[in-house]
Amino acid sequence: MSDLNQLKYQQGMTLLEVLIAVALLSVIAVMAYASLFTLTSSNQHLAETVERINQENTALALFNQDIKMALASANPGLQKKQPDFVADSRSLLLQRLNPMQEVPRHGLINSVKNKPLAVLAVRWFVRDGVWYRATRSAAATQFAAWQERPMMVLSHMQCQYLNFNGRREEFWPPEQGPVSSLPKSVHCTLRFENNRQIRMHITPWQQIW
Repeated sequence: MSDLNQLKYQQGMTLLEVLIAVALLSVIAVMAYASLFTLTSSNQHLAETVERINQENTALALFNQDIKMALASANPGLQKKQPDFVADSRSLLLQRLNPMQEVPRHGLINSVKNKPLAVLAVRWFVRDGVWYRATRSAAATQFAAWQERPMMVLSHMQCQYLNFNGRREEFWPPEQGPVSSLPKSVHCTLRFENNRQIRMHITPWQQIW
């Protein structure tokens, strides 16, 4: 009799209990998947945000450096084929030292070919919602190809150029008034897709000297 009672209390799980256990495990699995998906999406969004911020910082730092390092024709090695700094409200063209090329000991001019070795022509402009930086040697002809590099997404660029009378010009060189090789300072407003704006005020180092 005791053996029968023992067998009675050693019965397995009922079908209802199995179904409840399966349902609970399914709920736990769904919650775990949702949490994992959310975490993965958050990590991806964070990575994209970090990449975008890095692109913006790189572009802004390079734009700032290009204008600060702008050269005037009074510097050795620059050929007076065109104005040293040409710009309108949405683009600019300047010449600067090439940071990737060593400056010769005897100056910027190659005594054999009489061409600037370490001077780089740089263009900044917006095309199809993308901010571009284009470069080529300052010794190149006007027909030489530019090496264009997309820097970041940018919906709008608006720049003005301060002359020595304290007036902001939409174009450089200005059509009227006293003209210098470089503007006294450059004032730009950059607008991004999410309507964020950045205002930059940059003074070429030669104007500080």
